Amino acid sequence: MVASGGVYNYAFTKLTRGKLLKQDDWHEWQQSEFLQLDQYKKQFMFGTPTLVHDRSQVFHLVWTYNIKDLDKRKKARCACDGSTRGGKVRLLDYTYANCVDHTASQMFYAISAAENLLIFGADVCNAFSEAPAPKQGFYIQPDRAFCDWWIHQGNEPIPEGYVILVMRAMQGQLESPRLWEKWCDKMIQQHNFKPTTHEPCLYTGIWFGEKCYFKRQVDDFEFAAPSVQLAHLFYDAIDDHLTMPIKRQGMVTLFNGIDIQQSRHYIKISAETYIEKMGAKYLELWHNEVPMMAEHPLPIPTHESFIKNFHNAIGDKDPDIQRDLQQRYHFGYRNGVGELIYAMVTCRLDISTVTVKCAQQSASPAEIHFQAVKHAIKYLVATRKDGIYFWRAKPLLTLPDHPLPVCATSLHGPLPPTINRPQHDPLQLNAYADSDWATCTKTRRSYSGIIVQLAGGTIAYKTKLQPTVALSSTEAEFMAACDTGKMILYIRSITWDLGIPQQAATLLYEDNDACTAMANAQKPTTRTRHMDIRYFALAEWVERDLMILERIHTSINVADHMTKILDRTLFYHHVDHIMGHVPPLYSPCFTKYSKQTELTIIHDNTVNGLCMSDFAAAAAKCYTTTYPWTIIITGSAPIQSNHLSSSHWIVGGC
Repeated sequence: MVASGGVYNYAFTKLTRGKLLKQDDWHEWQQSEFLQLDQYKKQFMFGTPTLVHDRSQVFHLVWTYNIKDLDKRKKARCACDGSTRGGKVRLLDYTYANCVDHTASQMFYAISAAENLLIFGADVCNAFSEAPAPKQGFYIQPDRAFCDWWIHQGNEPIPEGYVILVMRAMQGQLESPRLWEKWCDKMIQQHNFKPTTHEPCLYTGIWFGEKCYFKRQVDDFEFAAPSVQLAHLFYDAIDDHLTMPIKRQGMVTLFNGIDIQQSRHYIKISAETYIEKMGAKYLELWHNEVPMMAEHPLPIPTHESFIKNFHNAIGDKDPDIQRDLQQRYHFGYRNGVGELIYAMVTCRLDISTVTVKCAQQSASPAEIHFQAVKHAIKYLVATRKDGIYFWRAKPLLTLPDHPLPVCATSLHGPLPPTINRPQHDPLQLNAYADSDWATCTKTRRSYSGIIVQLAGGTIAYKTKLQPTVALSSTEAEFMAACDTGKMILYIRSITWDLGIPQQAATLLYEDNDACTAMANAQKPTTRTRHMDIRYFALAEWVERDLMILERIHTSINVADHMTKILDRTLFYHHVDHIMGHVPPLYSPCFTKYSKQTELTIIHDNTVNGLCMSDFAAAAAKCYTTTYPWTIIITGSAPIQSNHLSSSHWIVGGC
């Protein structure tokens, strides 16, 4: 912290009180200070000035000043410095408070889409101050801003050495987040909304005869309901418990850095706003130095020499060399990786493999690793509008009809037309597991890839370097399937608590025959007798009918995307499905979409999937020297079906 203008400011802030005092608009900033303290007064935050002998319970106030992006409003915010810089913290209770997990957050959007609900947001003003004060009790040392406000209220000046008793929980005090969570949870449950066991920030309940869902992230709320009237009634009920009126945001478009687009046919989540802010600082430096492909770029160069050097390069630990690399590339390596990680964990799973592999080099990156991070950031900026799509089972006519997502697979060629891609109901979980055996050149460990989907989009995913060396590809696949099984159990428990039980075993798709046999039939092999016993919990979960492994073709195992760096064709083939670009079979958009991409539906006793029409099949059958099955014929000219061996060719996408 730094002292400026008679108050403490955080050192990382650009605007300090000392600087603002010299500006012509200082009176506006002071009004913002007074507004913050007025809100605290309405919440009965402050007691009367008093003398105390034990100064260990006295803490400083700390101020932050910023201009809101949305409405350019000047905002001053005051909190308590709960660190040992002020008083000596004495904790009499736990401090842990839950935050919603990204998997649960994506489940909330997927279920809202599948059940045709609208999502409405709200924000609680000074939320922590609604909760009671911590057991230990504490005081604040009045600073210049507080003393000016105190006199402005018509009070006598605060005598030297006097402090102010804090009567409510205050942001910055270590117990305050947990106190607010307990108070808020009790308030929500009073209206018959019950939290899930493993995700206590996610609730469900019956509200005026309709099933609704509620999500809280500290002081930000989302309520999924069939109509706006139900949302207003719910927030009216919440208002009755608060001293400050809740800020209603209407239909959610931005929640905790995630952009949300609620359309007639889908709900889309993306990180467009974050990526634009993140990429803005790079535009003038190097973003336009090396132009990317205008359409369908990749997060990392895929030519063989680059990939080989990327995996094998070892950076120099010399601080001077690392400092020189940072100056040449105009960014800190760990900062760049951190920016990629945030986008990845929120909704950009298409960069998962690249981000994880780059993060492993954070200790001493080589120049090629800087190039990879730079390329991945440029890819994010170029594709900033992309995100995960969750599809509605029927159109919600009150919402605008936004354009369908662009499917890039057909531009790079479909895969062999003998593959049947599985289809699922909107609320039926399905998962994919895969591994890339012994591909870490430094440790010879394998990578696991996990994808779990609901409502046509991905709700959980992971790229993980396995903890031990696998002696066979089967062992690596089994370890990946076990990790996927643990994720399935977690998600099944949440869906059960939300009143969406999975009646049948969850399908876990694998492309390894030995792995599926070991799990489904408990059929061991001589090559897996040494494996850690914990991985065989997967066989027990299958026996309990919680999940079952099913063999699929390698080329449609979308978890493959999470294990290795792919070429452009396979990359976009998987991205179109893991990001939900392709409408699922239950969506009303599927028929419209299939006409655009020359796809038709067939119903057969043995096959029930996506099928190419005569024209598209003829185009797909054409073999080119660049890539097999590349579509080189476009347009609508008819082709005689007698030139084809079959007019019912199954394909795995668009």
